[in-house]
Amino acid sequence: MATHKASAVTIDEFELLRGRNAAGALLATTLMILSARRKFIHPGSVLHDQVIARSATASKYAKTVQDVIFYTIYGLHGIETVYFALTKLKKHNVKIFSPVWFQWIIAVFLGGTFAQKHFDEVVETKEIKTIKEI
Repeated sequence: MATHKASAVTIDEFELLRGRNAAGALLATTLMILSARRKFIHPGSVLHDQVIARSATASKYAKTVQDVIFYTIYGLHGIETVYFALTKLKKHNVKIFSPVWFQWIIAVFLGGTFAQKHFDEVVETKEIKTIKEI
């Protein structure tokens, strides 16, 4: 197993996502929410009445599509979150189970790669700031 050397850059705070990363994370979170509840595709819901009800094929496969989206997104985000915690958070000295650790873990679980990109940007900004101070 590969060893993870600690970085000179320590992340000790959480920064909210901004810009494209925030928009992407919001989209990912929305898909997670929509895929988690059957009531979003049942008659009477906006999604059903405006989209699904207009097509017999959509009505036939709505539950299957919702299940595939659910298991794919939650599965991938779960794997990404574990990988992120074991590599990037550990590398940048984020203490396990600290409030900052939980904030980053939740952000990555909900936002996926968009939150990871944001973390990388935070690290890069901190690295540049550290270099300028030297």
